[in-house]
Amino acid sequence: MRELICFDMDNTLVKSNKVHIAAFQGAFKKNHLRKVSNKKLIEVFGLTGITLVKRLYPELTEEQVKKIVKDHDDIVVKKTYKYAKAIPGAVKALKEIKKHYDIAILTNCKHKEIRPILKGAGINRRLFNLVIGNDDVKHAKPCPDEIFKAQKLLHEKAKYMIGDSIYDIQAAKKAKVKGIAVLTGDHSRKLLKKQKPFMILNSVKGLPRKLL
Repeated sequence: MRELICFDMDNTLVKSNKVHIAAFQGAFKKNHLRKVSNKKLIEVFGLTGITLVKRLYPELTEEQVKKIVKDHDDIVVKKTYKYAKAIPGAVKALKEIKKHYDIAILTNCKHKEIRPILKGAGINRRLFNLVIGNDDVKHAKPCPDEIFKAQKLLHEKAKYMIGDSIYDIQAAKKAKVKGIAVLTGDHSRKLLKKQKPFMILNSVKGLPRKLL
């Protein structure tokens, strides 16, 4: 029986900071919110849009938060998806790994964003056996729901969860899956190491050498 390897998308397979920074800043401006620095915005990347906006603007109502997230999503779909770039070596690594495992994307983005971001990065959606977004589960990462959903739909046990953020590794631990951290995101080696991942790699490019 084949086993499953789960991948985060943003900054694990796709360099996407520019995509989301431009979209969030555009949404904040459209809604006349006080300006936040790109640095402060990046500090909360990896969380869902709802949680991110609440962290930055705790005074907003639930409806205001939802409006801002919708505006962000619309900007991604219409404009900023084109800033997405595949992590060097990611596609080649995925093709090698898929010869031995089923592969899935588990991301805290919605499907509305996933499709254009993958397109912008030049990564074929059909390369994956399954794609799960935060709109497929009740609780997104760092909760393990996305991993459990993938296992249920594919009738397979996940062997690894690969991601660039502490939230990916936390989700893996809660699901009793081996978490592999990559250093292509905004969380430092030191921060990731505190989560005690199974291993830390510079990028997904090195995965085939370690796993196959």
